[in-house]
Amino acid sequence: MKYFFFDIDGTLKPYGQKIPQSAKETINRLQKEGHKIFLATGRRKNEIRKIMSNMSIDNAVCSGGATIIIDNKVEKEEFFSQYELRNILYECKKYNVIMVSVGEGRCYTSYNGLRLKPYILLMKLYSRCKKFRVGSVEGGCGANYTDIKTLSEEEFLNQPTQKIIFFNSRHIEKIDYLNNYTIYNERIWRTIEFDFKEKGIEYIIKKYDVDINDIVVFGDGINDIGMFKYVKNSIAMGNSCEEIKDIASFITKKSNEDGIEYACKYFGWI
Repeated sequence: MKYFFFDIDGTLKPYGQKIPQSAKETINRLQKEGHKIFLATGRRKNEIRKIMSNMSIDNAVCSGGATIIIDNKVEKEEFFSQYELRNILYECKKYNVIMVSVGEGRCYTSYNGLRLKPYILLMKLYSRCKKFRVGSVEGGCGANYTDIKTLSEEEFLNQPTQKIIFFNSRHIEKIDYLNNYTIYNERIWRTIEFDFKEKGIEYIIKKYDVDINDIVVFGDGINDIGMFKYVKNSIAMGNSCEEIKDIASFITKKSNEDGIEYACKYFGWI
């Protein structure tokens, strides 16, 4: 039995498109063969429920490794600490960067000025575009990021946070506290999010006493680098970034060219 971990955006789901029928059928066949299927995504748990339900997938490493779902139940969850949020907010205020935390289905900020409204409007407009992205997540979830509630600073710091969006961010490079994070650059906003899917995989290995050789990961983006380096069987989609292709054990076809099915047939898993 193999344990498969599939990234969503750019891997299972081509950007701007639906999940290919071949990918759905491949997942179903893998499950019938007795293999264990996990999503491994930067999306938060509320952003993957529909996919999990539609594809009968019960397990996931989501929020970039911060949340682990087993049998449709949250087994482990991590958030930015209040200490981290306070330090980031302090420097954001220093450089006039607007900080927005992403919670469960809603966003929050302690900023109470007028500069945020134009950014929200632009984000709503961009969310209609197929190439709209927030961090590692494709824009199909865009509406979740335009519902921003203003809180007091203490209320803001107490919100469970797994992703942070920055607006008015031209001076974000000056924020020293962000040096240890991958900053995703979009047209009008920037984001940081948890980036350790490999920790979620490590948790599964220990829980089920799995041999590392029985772990297979599929991915395409920079937030997949950690898990590609952690395991031996790493499948890069044909549309992957070069950093992923360089370290993959195998490069399959593009996600919109039946790449998942191709790899699974190539290795005889289906």
